[in-house]
Amino acid sequence: MPNCKLSDCPIAKNGRCLEGRGADCPNLLPEGVSEPTFVATTLAPPPAIPPGVSLYSGNPLTLKEAREFSRRGRAVVVALVGLIESGKTSLIARLHQQFLAGPVGGHHFAGSRTLLRFEELNWYATVESGVNAPQMNRSSRQFDNSFLHFTVRTPDLEKGLTDVLINDISGETVQDAVATQSICEQLAGLARADHVVVVADGAALADLNVCYDHTGKLRDFVQRILQSGQIGKQTVLHLVVSKQDLLKDAEANAMRLEADFKRLFEKRVGNFHCWRIAARPGDGSQPTEGEIAKLFAQWIETSLRYPLADVAQSPETSWERDFCRFGTHQPQPAAL
Repeated sequence: MPNCKLSDCPIAKNGRCLEGRGADCPNLLPEGVSEPTFVATTLAPPPAIPPGVSLYSGNPLTLKEAREFSRRGRAVVVALVGLIESGKTSLIARLHQQFLAGPVGGHHFAGSRTLLRFEELNWYATVESGVNAPQMNRSSRQFDNSFLHFTVRTPDLEKGLTDVLINDISGETVQDAVATQSICEQLAGLARADHVVVVADGAALADLNVCYDHTGKLRDFVQRILQSGQIGKQTVLHLVVSKQDLLKDAEANAMRLEADFKRLFEKRVGNFHCWRIAARPGDGSQPTEGEIAKLFAQWIETSLRYPLADVAQSPETSWERDFCRFGTHQPQPAAL
């Protein structure tokens, strides 16, 4: 008689299946087997997981991460300040786009730790994003003490690599810093900046209802960081008037702001420059890529905080004594 796996099945006694399935019951055991047998098996240990490789997140660098570049070599720090929607983020995004097409201001792209953030800034200006018109995200307060990063090099490689750290300070923070000294002092990037770039909104300059307030806050902010000692003779100050395409009927306002900055601040900082740009013009005109490239080159090539050392030129050597050509010079046989 067959046996069953189930202990209360009477099939071994009277031939009746407990579940009424008869010979098709899956619980039946072969003839001569009274109980199920189990073969103990030992599972092989899972394969060892190789050590992980730490990859950069691509997000803006913290202060601690940014200091790594200062320790390993010369790093240029650029602080971008301006009120809400002044065009700072558009300027950064345009730099990234120009590097995608080739060198900028004579400097070649040589790497970045924050490429993900650059791509995020440009996302709403692409067709893939699905927006009807190009847009640009505003700077957030959470990035006030963080940095975007470029590494650049010259074509001849004589000056080696240069790290560029861009500190984009939000417009809300700039407004609050004008009113509160403690907020201003929390902006750590300003105290280390080689270049401070004040971006004036061309659209605000063209609007008589907001022009006076806009320009006044920019002047007050620069006064504040001068009084706090965060900038001074070691700083190169730039006034960038953005959205040049909107200045057609407000040229006088832009010129007045430039004259005010020159009169108030030129002698209190190391150098002072004025720029006119249109990083993302809305009138169908082309972006001022040439002017933006010149501005970027000024950041790389000028530093009053850590002047660039002159590259020592190799002394001229006679190829007969050059070890690299050892064995190639055949001396003339001595005269008999």
